[in-house]
Amino acid sequence: MNNIAVPQWIVRNDSGNPLTASLWAVRGLFFLNGFLYATWATRIPAIQSQFQLSHAALGVALMMVALGAVVAMPTAGWLCSRWGSRRVVAISLLLYIAGLPLVALMPSLTALFIALLLFGVGHGMLDVSMNVQAVEVERRWQRPINSSIHALWSVGGLSGAIAGSVIGLWGLAAGLHFALVSALLSLAIVPIVTRLLIESPTAASDTRDEETGAPSQPRGRNRALILLGAIAFCIMAGEGAMADWSAVLLNQVLGVSEGLAATGYATFAIAMAAGRFVGDRLSMRLGPMNQVRISGLVALAGLLIVVTSSHLALALLGFAMIGGGFATIVPAVFSACGRLDNVPAGVALATVSTIGYFGFLLGPPLIGFVAEWLSLRIALGCLSVTTLASVLLATTLAPRTTATDDTSQHDRCAA
Repeated sequence: MNNIAVPQWIVRNDSGNPLTASLWAVRGLFFLNGFLYATWATRIPAIQSQFQLSHAALGVALMMVALGAVVAMPTAGWLCSRWGSRRVVAISLLLYIAGLPLVALMPSLTALFIALLLFGVGHGMLDVSMNVQAVEVERRWQRPINSSIHALWSVGGLSGAIAGSVIGLWGLAAGLHFALVSALLSLAIVPIVTRLLIESPTAASDTRDEETGAPSQPRGRNRALILLGAIAFCIMAGEGAMADWSAVLLNQVLGVSEGLAATGYATFAIAMAAGRFVGDRLSMRLGPMNQVRISGLVALAGLLIVVTSSHLALALLGFAMIGGGFATIVPAVFSACGRLDNVPAGVALATVSTIGYFGFLLGPPLIGFVAEWLSLRIALGCLSVTTLASVLLATTLAPRTTATDDTSQHDRCAA
């Protein structure tokens, strides 16, 4: 009887819920994160008008969100390794959801910056802790599911952007909009958090040497984290550049109207969401290393089409290839973080997420500087170098077979 295989959806997690309930809870977290951030992003012009911010002041305001996220990510990883990610998810949700309406209610510019900083802290903490949950659910599910989980972030972002645009057209004040969204999403906190996994003590604590009791420092640990972070940096720099410069390229270089120019990023985003839904099947069929290589080459081809095209249809094809190529790489990198030996998932994900987030922040302004010196085509063409780098670094995702793994596999086959 003990050797009878039990379907993964029946397996109970540490909270007594079926594992499938934890999977849907994590999917809900990703959707909520994307929806909430898109809600904020669509009303940035309204916040600028409400507080009468200059472009420079708005830049500082946006930087406060990024600063809060960057500061919070390493802290969130440290907390996940000690408290477990479910507690960190609960704390970050409270900060994130409560922080959104506070942004529009602040009485002064200084208070606005503080509110945005706290909002960024909640966003950054949730990013790390929900990814720790996703990696743990994937580990227990025993097959790739992380890419489809990340697809829910894209779906949430698209949904939040559409809802925010419609509500903005209705003329609803940003403060009331934010309060309504926060109130509705807060109803999901309890059912989501109570269905999340509780990591075992070994998954939520540092690995220590059995003889000395000191924290172990596996050979190659830092190198693997840096290389995984480098892949995330390269891809997220491209994602940020697509968000900020795709419409500018179509409008100013190809001469497309402002309305049609927005289709560049829309095509990229939709292709990315669709690509993430099929990413798990690709990972099972190709393996994570080959998946990243092929995905990177597809994105590289798309970039070359975009920077050399002179027609809208051809450029949109390139944006679709970039989005589809980028789609599965970061989820594959995050899954690899959960497979590192003797490294708590929270610490690994916090390190890699922070490095990657710097790429998202630094990519767009660097594109702007190069475009000012040379041209926008050449500047965006530089992304082909970072994309090619991700292809070359894909060997970091190759599975590592150890004697222990071989023994475990033999035991499973014998059972």
